[in-house]
Amino acid sequence: MFTPCKCIILSSRQYFGIYFVNNTSLTKQQRRLLTINLGLISTINKTNKGILKVLTGCCSIPALTLSSVMTSRFQAVSLVSSPTHSNAVSWSNENLVAVASGHFVTIMNPAMPSGPKGLIIIPDNKPFPIGVIEKKDLASSCMLVTCLSRETRPCVRSISWSPLGLAPNAGCLLAVCTTIGVVKVYRSPFCEFSSEWVEVMDVSEMLHTYLAKIRYWEDHFSSSEDDSQTRGKNDLPLISAEQYACRSAMLSSLVVAWSPMLDSKSGRSCCILAIGAKSGKISFWRVDKPQCYSITQGDHSPPVASLIGFIQAHNSWTTTISFSKIVFDESPQLLLSSGSSDGSVKLWRGNIDDVLKSTKDGHASFSLLKEVINVGSDPSSVLSLIVPDTSPHKIILAAGKGSGALEIVTYDTSIRKFNVPASHYAHDQVVTGLAWAYGGQCLYSCSQDNSLRCWIMKGDSLHEVPLPSNILGVKTYTDVPTASDASFGIAISPANLAVAVVRNFDVNLLNPMYQARSQKAVAEFFWIGGQKLKDDGESVDENSLGFPNTDLVNWGQNILWTLNQYEHHLDKPLVVWDMIAALSAFIKSEPNYVEQILVKWIMSSLGFECVPSLGIVLPRVYGCLSELTSRQLHLLNVIIRHVMLRESKLNDEEQRSERDEPKLWIKLLELCEKNIQERLVSCSFSATLNGNWHHFGLAQMRKWVAKNDDIVKDHVKLLVKKIKKRYIAEAEEECCSYCSARVPFEDTEIAYCQRTKKHKLARCAVSMTVCPLSPSWFCILCGSRRVFYFIIVYIHICWKQEPGQGWC
Repeated sequence: MFTPCKCIILSSRQYFGIYFVNNTSLTKQQRRLLTINLGLISTINKTNKGILKVLTGCCSIPALTLSSVMTSRFQAVSLVSSPTHSNAVSWSNENLVAVASGHFVTIMNPAMPSGPKGLIIIPDNKPFPIGVIEKKDLASSCMLVTCLSRETRPCVRSISWSPLGLAPNAGCLLAVCTTIGVVKVYRSPFCEFSSEWVEVMDVSEMLHTYLAKIRYWEDHFSSSEDDSQTRGKNDLPLISAEQYACRSAMLSSLVVAWSPMLDSKSGRSCCILAIGAKSGKISFWRVDKPQCYSITQGDHSPPVASLIGFIQAHNSWTTTISFSKIVFDESPQLLLSSGSSDGSVKLWRGNIDDVLKSTKDGHASFSLLKEVINVGSDPSSVLSLIVPDTSPHKIILAAGKGSGALEIVTYDTSIRKFNVPASHYAHDQVVTGLAWAYGGQCLYSCSQDNSLRCWIMKGDSLHEVPLPSNILGVKTYTDVPTASDASFGIAISPANLAVAVVRNFDVNLLNPMYQARSQKAVAEFFWIGGQKLKDDGESVDENSLGFPNTDLVNWGQNILWTLNQYEHHLDKPLVVWDMIAALSAFIKSEPNYVEQILVKWIMSSLGFECVPSLGIVLPRVYGCLSELTSRQLHLLNVIIRHVMLRESKLNDEEQRSERDEPKLWIKLLELCEKNIQERLVSCSFSATLNGNWHHFGLAQMRKWVAKNDDIVKDHVKLLVKKIKKRYIAEAEEECCSYCSARVPFEDTEIAYCQRTKKHKLARCAVSMTVCPLSPSWFCILCGSRRVFYFIIVYIHICWKQEPGQGWC
């Protein structure tokens, strides 16, 4: 198979030339394939010194940009089926990537691209029994769409991840919409020991039941149902062609989208699932957050969706939906943007409390803010709505069109003013993916013309900037080709440092025996941590190992932005795979650079001025850890374990003893863990004294306080005295799970019984009690085990704790 030469492409809209650098000559077959691949009628002339040049004149094919050539994927996963619709990839808050390709949905972990994968196989569904029509009515104009839309096998049209915490195991739910209009919700098979995901809700069936109950709002029709005319063995009602088309459009879903997590005044958290249909209506379904979580078979109830209303969003097909949240008129508002096949794009808003109080018999509590793009323009293929972190009073809506155009609409809530939509000639074919990154500072777009572009906001308009080059290295995937010809979706990682793009393969360039049969598409991952977000360039003094200064600066700024996001947004899950992977790649060649980033983050969190020497900074930090939030301590704990000390573990003891840096980080890690442990102990004591928590493991916690008397704060010692007075009769010793011998408290992680065999037992990292023999939760980040009953308390402390609040 022909492997393309390395090239640099100089382009404009009219002319472009391709310069191949290779010291070998091309064969006739390679020249033919190259000519076909470029879509050119040209001659290839070999010049001296092995430089091959292709020059063309005016062409109709899209010109590639220099930035797209410089960007190389760092990992890729091949797919067995081809995607067919926009937004074919979605990245969850628990670091799972779902790809819709054909009649499959593939769920993969980007940390293990060649590891096990989840799978959703789209089953065949029988049509809903909405009625029968006369044979002569099949020729009616309103039946044309129905007759032409019959699918031999349903494929995936739209997918969307829910926020974290809606699944019974505290994970995410995945909503899937098929080409026959069926919407179902799935969860991970956490207790089925299977690769196929488990269906938990058939939303289309619930929608059909409700619409049949209210007779599809057909009071204005003179239906033949009243005449008791039936046909068929199932006694389906005889209806007109117009009725059949209307009912079918209501039940034919096209797009699904989950809202952010919403908190009601009653204290319950829930999420809204919006479903757009061919009728132009959008239905809204409320899914409550479970009261408790479980990973045991039979100990959890499936999620339940409640219909809370409809809106007639458009007069044509609703093809795309996007959610966001904003504080508007001093009240939290839920924002909804919707696009249609008639080209219109509308922006809606609804008070969160009113939306949650809506009932299925009424109109959903959304009011139209404005029709930002009028009917008559190109069909709307994809929307992306965001409220920037830097401008919380501003709404930015990006709309991708079927013509390849990209339109931007902004709304300033402080002055209640919309700007005129700015249109950009972004791509040459339909825009298939849009994704905001870095809190609305830049936008990534992809198209069916296989292009991937990046844009930054300047004022109220977009300006294209080059994609960042990959300076972290590329993983080799000899079994994944690079011959793609169309992009069908884009998704940003939770930490905003990587992007996933789904592309189809050009079957004409694949090996027909070994590749074309089993590889139809690819999910590619690109680093975007080096993305330049501003026009004014900044530089640093150091120039390490040939890396461009601007790339190092951009990576450092974007990593610091990510760390600050976890600090300022307590509801943002701690998904740090891409940040850990990037820092681990940097530390192999640039250890000083990684240390500078961490020192800058720690010093800025403590309000200190940065000091260049690591030996001076860390000793100053040791005594100030109590000023950091629990979330900052956990981030620091994870980074030290998996980045700063990972390489030192690979070296032998002699090499480690010669350097002082690992010793400094080890001491900081120990102090971080003791500080977190102290906060957990203090929280348990306070909750017990207040009557909000069962006093389990208090004896072990009191012993831990006694062993660490030199570092424990006075208010914790005071709580220990109160606990002793109230709970005198509590058992002081534990028994071995194997032989019933006594188990003394000597360590917070492991324990040994007093028998001669000295059975080794694990301790719960939260309660410090000996773990039972039943399976327990194991944290891959810090390497500790936790009994299930203490997981929620541990998460609560990690996310909500602020310094100086007494940890209660």
